[in-house]
Amino acid sequence: MAFEIVDGMTGTKHISSDDLSALNIATIGESNCVLNYGDNFKLTMTNANTATLGTGVGMVGGKRFWNQAATNLTIQSGTQGQKRNDLVVARYAKTSDGIESITPVVIKGTPTTGTAADPEVTANDLKLWRVPLDGISVGEPVQMFSVLTSLATLRDSVSHTEVHSEKYIVANDWIATFTPKTDCDVFVLCTASGVWGYAGGTVTMGVDCTQLEAISKHVGKFSGGDTEFHQLTSWGVFRGAKAGTKYSFNVSMGGSPQGDRNMTSICMAVNL
Repeated sequence: MAFEIVDGMTGTKHISSDDLSALNIATIGESNCVLNYGDNFKLTMTNANTATLGTGVGMVGGKRFWNQAATNLTIQSGTQGQKRNDLVVARYAKTSDGIESITPVVIKGTPTTGTAADPEVTANDLKLWRVPLDGISVGEPVQMFSVLTSLATLRDSVSHTEVHSEKYIVANDWIATFTPKTDCDVFVLCTASGVWGYAGGTVTMGVDCTQLEAISKHVGKFSGGDTEFHQLTSWGVFRGAKAGTKYSFNVSMGGSPQGDRNMTSICMAVNL
């Protein structure tokens, strides 16, 4: 059947693991991944031969799985004078009877006197950790995955966005004020229209804030003759604004600006 309802009753058992796998991939956007839950599969070495894998949720081929409690895995002893990389993976398997499973597996690497290489994995493996061995010593495990952002985190990053704008006609310097409702970074966009440079001079416009660290700024600039009108745009991104604190953003023009200088600002709270 090419077209099928999944989240609905049809009168017969019809929801398969492949149905859920397809919907999981479509929803999350990846087939092999680690989702934000529990300890995010944190791996710690209890001793040279025992690795403890923490709780977490992930997917292999769109099939979701979770580790509900800390799980111990065995790391084979290293060889004196040789190096080795072992990999901890989550492995999907399916029997001839159609029984599916996802289990943690330690793939032993090949010992070498040179630079150790990772062992090969299969298409059914989600790489979680690399365990480096130097002789009989075990190094710090290396994380092989990134944790996907949850929908709740994504919601928070956009729900905190707020916009406050004011429009001014100014002669020289101008100050925009902004009081965010949440801890955030602040994006400030400024425009000035109807500007020309006296006697063909160069005109610049920039935005700054003495209260916050600027992590990115753009200075608008042009050179033009009398009555040759231009529009200037400048912006800045400032880090570490606190909720309820009033911030002042100074927008200044340099050179010999002439004309209407009809200026507009937009201040926006963002999470970067």
